Amino acid sequence: MILELSIKNYRSIREKQILSMIASSARSKPENTFDIELTNGSSIKLNKSVGIFGANASGKSNIIRALFEVQKLITGSSEYDIDNPVQAYDPFLFNSESINQPTEFEIIFLTKGRNKFHYKLILEKEEIKEESLYHFPQKKSQIIFERGLEKKEEDKNIHIVKLGKNFNYKKYEVYKKLPLISIFGKTDNYHTTISPVYSYFNELEIWNVTDSSWIKRLGERIKADMQKTENKYLNSQIEKLIIVADTQIQSLVIDLDKPLEEKETISLNDNRTISRLKKNEILFGEHNVYKSNKKVATHPLPFSNESFGTNKLLALGGLIIMIINKGGVIFFDELDSSLHPILTRLLVNLFQNNNQSNSQLIFTTHETFLLKKEFRSDQIWFTQKNQFGETELFSAQDFEGVREDIPFEKWYLGGKFGAIPYVKK
Repeated sequence: MILELSIKNYRSIREKQILSMIASSARSKPENTFDIELTNGSSIKLNKSVGIFGANASGKSNIIRALFEVQKLITGSSEYDIDNPVQAYDPFLFNSESINQPTEFEIIFLTKGRNKFHYKLILEKEEIKEESLYHFPQKKSQIIFERGLEKKEEDKNIHIVKLGKNFNYKKYEVYKKLPLISIFGKTDNYHTTISPVYSYFNELEIWNVTDSSWIKRLGERIKADMQKTENKYLNSQIEKLIIVADTQIQSLVIDLDKPLEEKETISLNDNRTISRLKKNEILFGEHNVYKSNKKVATHPLPFSNESFGTNKLLALGGLIIMIINKGGVIFFDELDSSLHPILTRLLVNLFQNNNQSNSQLIFTTHETFLLKKEFRSDQIWFTQKNQFGETELFSAQDFEGVREDIPFEKWYLGGKFGAIPYVKK
């Protein structure tokens, strides 16, 4: 679970911007929030979902992308070329001072064990300048580690990071461009306190749903999960979602034995053969067949032959169903892309109304239809650029006079919250 995400000097974001999932004391729509008891005895009230609205090029996607870059930096360390710059370093370019300043990320979150952590990462082009991790075994924070620029005497490319007092000041060596947390994803470096933090970042679901290749990849993952015998709930719930969405699909048929990928042997002219991976369709949608306006049969259509919107509904809806059953956090960039407004609303309601696992959904969207009834004011966030081209992030509850019963869509489109394009005639 996420409590707070802050970003500074990253792409269109220059000054520190904070996205909070902490729910206000408002009594409106209590089904959109949940209370969580922490292991240290404290409790907190969080929102199940947050929508980020704003004009094109206002910086919405950079909120999602920032966390994706942090996740990639932590969990994809084995893929980095040591000669490349720090991958997540991407400063604001339209200010002569910020170009040479570090990029900063902070995230306050709860792991599956309901332990609270505060992680901070400050990056420069050629090295990680600062990194720190705190936890809250009691209500007051305790240091796990703080990383400065202490370096190995024999090799300045190696940073020395020392754990806190409660961890006997144990020292670790880590390459200058990699976060310390990245080394705790391996079994030989398992750490009771730090490894669950690695797992937390590894399990974040962050998807750019405007990219058809990402949708295809997520859809194939959902199909593969539907083949697993332990996921019987997934098949029935996805089938119900596809049917109620008025896709004209009557039922889903999943091939439980056929592999999603298999090697295909190809013969060449010179008597040689090569092999390549071949994608197989394992999911079919049953459609009615009619004669003289009467149903006479059904026909199974490979799901890959369905429309892009239907495949996107399968991918996003399937992931939502998985997460609300097992728990987790989902980030969708441009949730409404290629989906009808009513289907976008269906997915949001599916998440909020069936969420018993304290999961969270954070998404960007242009779909103002969601502002009619779906959200509390603390779930509605906006991005806009100021006169200097810098992204500003703020919530509807930051405005005076905002009640929970106001017509949020009308106010937003009327310009009362800003964050809309002002088109010149």
